[in-house]
Amino acid sequence: MERAMRNANGNRLATVMLLIMPLIIYLMFYLYPLLTVGSQSVDNSTLYDQFQTLSEVVEDGSPDERAAALVADLIAADRRDLAEAARNLNQERSGFRSLLIKSGKKAEELPPTMEGLTAFDKRWGQQVYWDILARNIAPITWRHFQKASGFKPDGDGGFVQAEGDDIYLRIMVRTIVIATQVTLLTLLIGYPLAYAAANGKPRLATIVFMVVLLSFWTSILVRTSAWVVLLQTHGLLNNLLIWLRIISEPLQLIFNRFGTVVAMTHVLLPFAILPIFNVMKTIPISQSDASRSLGAGGIETFLRVYFPQTLRGVAVGGGTVFILALGFYITPALTGGPSDQMLSYYIADFVKKSLNWGMASVLSVMLFGCVVLILGLGSGAWLLFKSRKGGR
Repeated sequence: MERAMRNANGNRLATVMLLIMPLIIYLMFYLYPLLTVGSQSVDNSTLYDQFQTLSEVVEDGSPDERAAALVADLIAADRRDLAEAARNLNQERSGFRSLLIKSGKKAEELPPTMEGLTAFDKRWGQQVYWDILARNIAPITWRHFQKASGFKPDGDGGFVQAEGDDIYLRIMVRTIVIATQVTLLTLLIGYPLAYAAANGKPRLATIVFMVVLLSFWTSILVRTSAWVVLLQTHGLLNNLLIWLRIISEPLQLIFNRFGTVVAMTHVLLPFAILPIFNVMKTIPISQSDASRSLGAGGIETFLRVYFPQTLRGVAVGGGTVFILALGFYITPALTGGPSDQMLSYYIADFVKKSLNWGMASVLSVMLFGCVVLILGLGSGAWLLFKSRKGGR
């Protein structure tokens, strides 16, 4: 009895040890990066650390108190950190960077009064600069979310969206539309191929899998570059269509939505085929034979017996393709035009060019939230469908 208890305790310990490692990996490489991105989207430590004295009086202090606090912060600020803070404030109003750096260089000579600051540079006498400081020197900021959504404070406690400020929302919608188009196209192409591989002769199944896996094992950059060569104005496809006299002039097949969708579909096609194929292999052939023996034709057997059982694979394959397509960057960048770039392109642009980690994090949070929302709606619709089907 004692030995059995020791074995049971040992099994529990082994189980716990096996679970700890995946949990650590999940926390380190998935949950922690998500939390970091989320915190970066509202973090304002760069500005708050530079203007801690001013943050205490900027709302309720007198003009001279605000001026004295600003001068004190400029004197204490490190020049490199002040330049970073100035760059962030310049995103709110052009010219703020030069004003802050100019004032920082002469900080020890500046009189700590509003009159003295205005005499040094008349821009300090404009209330708009103090309003920008008041909005942007708190420890937590929502300015990146406001810029990404286009909704900004109107001064009366509400929010207003000016024309053209919703650019990132429109890019988000474009990203969802392109991902949906690619998902539908991959399912339309992938379902027949998966059916042929699952129900055809072994030789046909081998050929289909060789083609799919060969594409799967090839670099995304190589596959995308191949489509650029094929679809360009004097590429293979245009030359073939002209040779067959189907067209008289080359078609614009690349650097537009068509080229983007075609190239992304090719890259993501294996992710749709494999889940559908796995489900199809579990469906017994005897079910179709039984349906036919009861008088159903081929089309009716497929629609009423075979197809409903493959919906699980279609949902998994379509969901995988959709999520992967939302985050595509290389393929749209190489094959799409300016109006076909997806949200990931702008995230990369903020990281690499403008070094605006706040905006990059906000757009990442928006994309993640979109994925969670769509998955939630899809899962709810699937559960509702299954419950109704079970109720029947």
